[in-house]
Amino acid sequence: MRQPQVAPRRCIRCGALDVKPRPGKGRTTRYRSMPSMPIPDDVLIPACGRCESEYVDEETSTTLGPQLREAYLACLRTRVRTAIDILSKHISQRRLETIMGMSQGYFSRLSAGAGNPSPELVSHLALLCNDPPKSLEQLQQFWALSDEEWPPVAIPATRSYRRKSKEDSR
Repeated sequence: MRQPQVAPRRCIRCGALDVKPRPGKGRTTRYRSMPSMPIPDDVLIPACGRCESEYVDEETSTTLGPQLREAYLACLRTRVRTAIDILSKHISQRRLETIMGMSQGYFSRLSAGAGNPSPELVSHLALLCNDPPKSLEQLQQFWALSDEEWPPVAIPATRSYRRKSKEDSR
C-alpha cells in the first residue's frame, strides 16, 4: 500500500522546501526510563531532506506513541531475558524468584518472551548482573536480616546527590 503524497513544507532551520515524512536510521528519543531509546527505522517523522532537522507535531506524536510503547516493551523483554541468562549461571531461576518475591515460573515465562516485565524488575535484575556472585549474596543476606538489623549504618551522600549548602557555594 502506497503512502499518500504529502506536500513538502519549508524548513525553519535552513529554509529548504523539503520537510516531509521520512524514515531514518539511528534515531533515538527519550521514552519513559530510557534516555535514548531507538526509534524504529521505518517510522515516518517529518524531516528536512537538506539539514535533517526533525519536526514532531501532534499528529506525529499520536502516531509515534504506540510504536514507541511497543519498542520500549521489546527492549524490556530483551533486557530481562539477558539478565536472567546471566544470573542463571550463578543461581537457579527458582531460587532467584524466591528471593525476589516473584511467583514460581515467572522468570521462565519472561525468558520465553511471554509477558512484559516492569521497568522496576528489569532495573533490579540489571543491578544484580553487575557482580552476580556478590550482589546475589548481598540480596540473600538482606532478606536474612531482622528489622532491627536493617538499615545498615548510614553512608554519607556524595556531592552529586545532596543539595549544595551555603558553605559549598563559597
